[in-house]
Amino acid sequence: MRAIEITAPGPADVLTLTERPSPPMGPGEVRIAIAAAGVNRPDIMQRQGLYPAPKGATDIPGLECAGTIVEVGAGAASATGRAWRVGDAVCALLPGGGYADEAVVSGLTCLPVPTGLSMVDAAALPETFFTVWTNVVERGQLRAGEWLLVHGGT
Repeated sequence: MRAIEITAPGPADVLTLTERPSPPMGPGEVRIAIAAAGVNRPDIMQRQGLYPAPKGATDIPGLECAGTIVEVGAGAASATGRAWRVGDAVCALLPGGGYADEAVVSGLTCLPVPTGLSMVDAAALPETFFTVWTNVVERGQLRAGEWLLVHGGT
């Protein structure tokens, strides 16, 4: 598969197109044919040599992507229990590897692409969505019927 690698810390011109083997897949994971990748601050910092890839993660940058599921591992499902199927349009949060033709990720970190949203727009959703969900629902324990006031949200 084609992938972007960081040849040395530096500006954008250190990103180089290369060939890499397809990543292996395990239970609970899906393989996504990537149509678009998000570009966020950690990706830029990784390129500059200021943000190491998480331990055990690929050195291919890209923490969020959108595309189509082309392979489903045993038991791969969303956080809500939805079983993923080949052909599903998803966006995903990943520890790296979004700047490639394909990525393998846990089904738990995939979201269905909302109707009417392009793959390019969907690729920018996962980091923000999972951050908000973790802070508001899991940590803050916001429940139905309660109110949340957000200052400075964009």
